[in-house]
Amino acid sequence: MKHYPANRKHTQNIPLNSKPEVFAPEILADSLEVMESYCVQKIVLLQSSLEKLNVADNAREIIGICQQIKKEKKLLTQIISRKKLETGRNN
Repeated sequence: MKHYPANRKHTQNIPLNSKPEVFAPEILADSLEVMESYCVQKIVLLQSSLEKLNVADNAREIIGICQQIKKEKKLLTQIISRKKLETGRNN
């Protein structure tokens, strides 16, 4: 039995042969530290907005915020791994 998300209209079909996304953050920053700080602050802000919502009344909004949090956490892990690579090269 398949379970479909509540906001099925907004979900994307990902092809099976798709390539992994290239590191391309949406924010314009001059350093990885600035981008990391921005992502952490955005995640905290999104999580605090989640605390104010009720599942019964705001299900779609909760789903959207959770998807944004997942996206930001994925970006944050990419930033951290890239930061480790750059610090490894500089040593």
